Amino acid sequence: MTAIFTTQYKAAYQVSASWQTLVDEVISGGEQRRNLWSNPKRSWALEFDKNNTDTNVVIDFFNARKGQFEAFYWTWLSTHPDTGKNLGGDDNTYLVRFSNDVIDLKHLFNGYTTFSLSITEVLS
Repeated sequence: MTAIFTTQYKAAYQVSASWQTLVDEVISGGEQRRNLWSNPKRSWALEFDKNNTDTNVVIDFFNARKGQFEAFYWTWLSTHPDTGKNLGGDDNTYLVRFSNDVIDLKHLFNGYTTFSLSITEVLS
């Protein structure tokens, strides 16, 4: 069963959208182009400001996925469920994976941590 990432984030913003185009050169010197994907592949950056307990929840989820190895579901929220703050999302759920195998944490005072994670859509 595919895991679901439900930890609340401070902000999420789309950082890229990419397409896959196959370009074939023909004998006459021209080109033939084919689009290999029907939808763009998106990437997002998630920003977190968390206490020690919530940071450990994110780290445990990251480790359980083995970094970028295993995909999971994530919903890009339009509004924060507690504060009502606009988060810029579309409320759609995407199959994603972490974009790399490293979490870099910046430890603040009183056990608080700030960090960001990049996730990339998995096309099926």
